[in-house]
This record gives sequence, C-alpha cells and structure tokens, in this order.
Amino acid sequence: MVQLSQTSWQEFSLSNFMETLRYAPMNLKVDGSPILHYTLPSELTAGAIIKYHILVGFKRINWTGIISSAADNQITVRLDKGPFRGFTAKHSFSAQDSMTICQDEMSFQGFVDISEEEFAGIVNKASIVYGIFARQDTRNVMLAVESQKKTQAFEALEESATAG
Repeated sequence: MVQLSQTSWQEFSLSNFMETLRYAPMNLKVDGSPILHYTLPSELTAGAIIKYHILVGFKRINWTGIISSAADNQITVRLDKGPFRGFTAKHSFSAQDSMTICQDEMSFQGFVDISEEEFAGIVNKASIVYGIFARQDTRNVMLAVESQKKTQAFEALEESATAG
C-alpha cells in the first residue's frame, strides 16, 4: 500500500477555492518533481466522479474516484476506474480567516501497470498542486466560449425573425 498525505493553505476564500477546483487546470508547469492534481465535480454528492492525474515528466497516470460521502466540505472517495485495484481518498477543506486549509489523504493498493516500488517512489516525490490560477484561466475561457455561443444564438434568432 502506498499513501500520500498533504496539508496546505491557499490564499483564497473557501467558496472561491471550492468553485475553482471544479475546473481542470489549463496548464501546469511540471519540473523535476511529480505533481498530482484533481478536479471536483460540479456538485459534491455521493456518486459524483472526481478526476485525478499524476504528471511525471511526459508520463501521466489517470484515474477516477467516486464520492462515497460528502458533507461539510469533507469528501470521502473510493476507486471508480484506474490503474489500481484499490484507491481511497479523503479531502477536507476549511476556512481560516481569508484562507482555505486543504487536507488530502490518499491510499493506493494493487498496481496494474507498474510495480508498487516504482509507484511508491513517484508518490514519495509528488506534491498535490491546486493550480488555482491555471484553473481560473480555464474558467475564463469556458465562460467566454459560452458567452460567444449565447451571442451567436441570439444573433441567429434575431436574423431569422427579421428575415421574413
């Protein structure tokens, strides 16, 4: 079994932070150390899917977890699909003044693609990266695209109404 645990403080309000984690980061800089990031679903409810990624140089390990419980900004996750036989995680978020405290605990069991020793070496060097600014970039692009679609739909409707 391989475990990863990390606590960090983010300089964003809890509500802003939680909303931003719903967008995948547009781009993340990967230097020599492996990074892990995850994307929350639009609603934190049992049965919703969380997407996880570990980036190691040009290698990417992807899997999904299914939320088994979610309450009071605490999420418990179990494996949905991925290169492991078992995965569990607990994510907790709490407000402290104008900051958000993030506590993440993950446990991996039974590796399909690589040996446990190799994966343990990756995880021991890994850190969880939240990439808030990269996620905000994604959100801005998605909102701009949605706005453009609505504008085009409105213009098409207006043109069809005046065409006759």
